[in-house]
Amino acid sequence: MEFGAVVASVRPAADGWTAHIPADWANGRTVFGGLQAALLVRAMRAVLGEARSLPLRSLHVTFVAPIVAGQDVRLRPECLRVGKSAAHARCDLFSADGFGCTAVGIFGADRASSVKLEIPRVEVDVDPAGLPEFPIVEGVTPEFVRHLQMRIGRGAPPHAGHSTAHSVIFARLRDRECGAEDALVALADSIPTPALSMLRKPARAASLNWMLELLGHPDDLKRDDWAMIDTSVRAGSDGYLSQTSILWGPTGHAFSVSHQSVAIFG
Repeated sequence: MEFGAVVASVRPAADGWTAHIPADWANGRTVFGGLQAALLVRAMRAVLGEARSLPLRSLHVTFVAPIVAGQDVRLRPECLRVGKSAAHARCDLFSADGFGCTAVGIFGADRASSVKLEIPRVEVDVDPAGLPEFPIVEGVTPEFVRHLQMRIGRGAPPHAGHSTAHSVIFARLRDRECGAEDALVALADSIPTPALSMLRKPARAASLNWMLELLGHPDDLKRDDWAMIDTSVRAGSDGYLSQTSILWGPTGHAFSVSHQSVAIFG
């Protein structure tokens, strides 16, 4: 089931909203976090009334418990406030096993401003069209990765014994017909933590929370374009990592910045 179809499966239910997540969107024990986030944003928009068309500016997601793929999930969105130019909403996601995930989204209208700054795009002198596909290892690579195209521009694949926890990966969804905002949210969370590249044998990693800042309009990143995602693990100890990612389009504009707390089991 393609990404756009899964997100579009969000529909009203007696106690909020519901959606079906197929088994091929699994990331280990849980559902791919970028898909969870896209579903939460869809549900939040449904309760914003006249503010539902405002661009998403910021999203803060906390992954509380695993959501097993291959089942229906329930979403309970709530509009917190709609102001003159910004709206706040939150949403909880539940599975048959109980509470799984929660998020707060901030949606804001464009404002006139003389301040315009860009994050300098990292220099990677390779063409993604000529790079090999991200390796798929049966029983190790998460199922959801098959729905993406990923190519390593800098760094190494997981479990390669690499020397640094830094990567630059080109990525795009195979579903070119999905919504622009949905695609950007998913791509921003799509790549594995580069800390896994430092290990020499398979181990799990799981996001605990995720803060996403959107810069500009997702429509400007075409679904056929390769997003370039530069990710660095800034620090790590006691099995917890602090990680930052920046996602650029091919023209050099940074579309998002994200920060994660990641648990690593190896």
